Amino acid sequence: MGSRRMFFVSWTGLLGLALLVSRGEGQSCLPGVQVVPNLARGRPAFQSSTYQHPKSLVAGKAVDGNCNGNLDGAGSCTHTNGDMEPWWYVDLGDEYAIFAVVIKNRGECCGDRIRGAEIHVGDFVAENSKFNPLCGTIADTSLGSISTIHCNGLRGRFVSVNIPNRNDALTLCEVEVYGMKVEDRCR
Repeated sequence: MGSRRMFFVSWTGLLGLALLVSRGEGQSCLPGVQVVPNLARGRPAFQSSTYQHPKSLVAGKAVDGNCNGNLDGAGSCTHTNGDMEPWWYVDLGDEYAIFAVVIKNRGECCGDRIRGAEIHVGDFVAENSKFNPLCGTIADTSLGSISTIHCNGLRGRFVSVNIPNRNDALTLCEVEVYGMKVEDRCR
């Protein structure tokens, strides 16, 4: 019954996304694409540390709706210190079936810092959500790249970006999360 319900949730979620796309609701960092509302926008976000900079590069900058990838000019990106396994996560406030996570990379410098970053989705915030199920890994590190990671309905309240096994800074210029509310009728 669980897999049948997940199949139903996945297809109904995709149908809902398609209907809203056709009506032109929502905005995305993807040029010319209209999508359903971004679940992460304006939600509480956290990161392993915050690099000291005049623009205040706090975790919430990745969910502010500003897709500008110029860290110094727009100041709408996050930036950690050079941490061992840096991390960032957003609390969606409730459980959702996540279909896609869109990540905007920095545009004017240091695009390779996001190489190998893992996107996790789940209900556990312990260990910065890095042990939640893996949705995918970022491969495109070109300056200003926009990576769309398909999560196929993974359920969770927290979406995290973690760089495993490396001492580096993590910079995110926007993180968008798309999915639908999970209604568990079996409770």
